[in-house]
Amino acid sequence: MHFINSILLFFALLLLGPALLSNADQKANNFIRVEAKTTDPYAETVLIRGGTFAMGMNQENIMGDWNNSLRRVTVSSFRIDQFEVSNKKYRSYIHWLEKIFIPIGRDSIVRAALPDTTVWKTDLSYNDPMVEGYFRSSVFNDYPVVGVTWEQANDYCRWKTDRSNEQTLLKYNLIDPKKPYVGKMGIINDLVDSSNGKGVTSTGTATGFSRSKNIDDYVMIPDFRLPTEAEWEYAAKVSSGKNYISNFNLPKSGSNSKHPNASVVTSDSPYPWSSNGNDGLRNATTGKKKGSKGMFLANFKNGSGDYMGMVGYSNDGAGFPSKVNSFLQNQIGLYNISGNVNEWVADLYRPMNSVDMDDFNPYRRNNTLDGDDNNTASYESGTNTLISNKSRVYKGGSWKDRPYWLNPGTRRFLDQDKSSNTIGFRCAVSAFGIDTPAASEEKKHWWNPFNLFK
Repeated sequence: MHFINSILLFFALLLLGPALLSNADQKANNFIRVEAKTTDPYAETVLIRGGTFAMGMNQENIMGDWNNSLRRVTVSSFRIDQFEVSNKKYRSYIHWLEKIFIPIGRDSIVRAALPDTTVWKTDLSYNDPMVEGYFRSSVFNDYPVVGVTWEQANDYCRWKTDRSNEQTLLKYNLIDPKKPYVGKMGIINDLVDSSNGKGVTSTGTATGFSRSKNIDDYVMIPDFRLPTEAEWEYAAKVSSGKNYISNFNLPKSGSNSKHPNASVVTSDSPYPWSSNGNDGLRNATTGKKKGSKGMFLANFKNGSGDYMGMVGYSNDGAGFPSKVNSFLQNQIGLYNISGNVNEWVADLYRPMNSVDMDDFNPYRRNNTLDGDDNNTASYESGTNTLISNKSRVYKGGSWKDRPYWLNPGTRRFLDQDKSSNTIGFRCAVSAFGIDTPAASEEKKHWWNPFNLFK
């Protein structure tokens, strides 16, 4: 009897199954929720309390660039990603774009966001498998995304800002749950946003979603963005500063509380290890992490042709970029701030930064020229310099660089529409309300978008 019933059920599903699936698909297409999950947008970020520090080269300038002389500056508090943006996170961004924009014929937005995987291919080396595998293979999920231009990195930050604010806007009926919220992205892509609603009727019945409230009042998360050069360098330097660590949890003390004059000194370690040279560059840890004992504390090129050491005598164990959660280099939780991949920062590149930039939150904006003489300060591509008004700073050193470039004070540049297999990025966000004598926000988990307006 049970056998006969099973046979009948099989034929019933065979005949009716396609119709049932079709109806299910139709219902799903008529109501697609595209919002992000309810998560803390500040997860996997590190709070960096603002303060004064010595910005610039703190060791001998062997390259002779003289474009980053040591000087004293102050930066405000901010948060920065613990990890470089991984392939997996960037693919999530690409999949979101595909889901939203391909059905409406805006494939160009997806194509513009894809990293250039051909950065792995060169005429005189065989890295061709990395062209196909590095970004797409799940094996490299937790490795830093590369082949991303400065422009693409900024677009990712805008997308992350939208996703971080989405839950709050849905909670207060300010965006349409059936349509994507593309707030920051829409500004640069000329997109119709889901916040363009129909409002409410005279009886208060919602016809779509409410627009009687100002949406800007409910966007609670400051913009995610690339860190400025000063912020990035400050994070890299103070993360290894003993005084900063000892005062990190004191709400009325800053990183310079024991040295209120914040003298510009050259005693800061230029590398993730404790010495100015190669002494101490290997991990001396015992116990739980004893398996990495003897390994380099960062992923870099040790010498000509030496990317990871000999078999049985590994240096950093990584011939290419390593995982974003490898090489914990300091006590406040920043990974790979030196080495692994270089990182884009927000600033336009100019060699005169140490002379003509502000000493509070220094940052060179788009098309900001050097000095006062526009005739000598302007840089045009293809004339007498490689610098142009598209040149952007990147910092940190990479798996392909010598130790010199791991010094946070070093700086290089590349056009904002170009990419490399040695450059990735991490996001930053301003930390409002921290820079006050009584601020103690860093000691509590204060983000809660659903309770802010009760």
